[in-house]
Amino acid sequence: MFEIQKIIFDVFGLFQLPDIYHFLVPHAGVGGGVEAKEHVSLLPVMKSTLLFLAGIGTIFGIGLAVTAKRFAVKIDPKIEQVKDVLAHAH
Repeated sequence: MFEIQKIIFDVFGLFQLPDIYHFLVPHAGVGGGVEAKEHVSLLPVMKSTLLFLAGIGTIFGIGLAVTAKRFAVKIDPKIEQVKDVLAHAH
């Protein structure tokens, strides 16, 4: 792993990007900044998930309603009159 980091650092070191280097090469393990939690509270996770899904559903629902109004097709009443006159018209 150290060799890959060294190669990436050498390549990106040419561009002088030391501020974003830690985002490009994640460091996991001891001292890597990744911490594990012993316990995750389920209720706040479910609340935020439901709020997110409700928001996305609302946005898509409004978008579909606007699109349906925008692209609605008007029915010509003459078509219904012709269908009534024709035999075996369903």
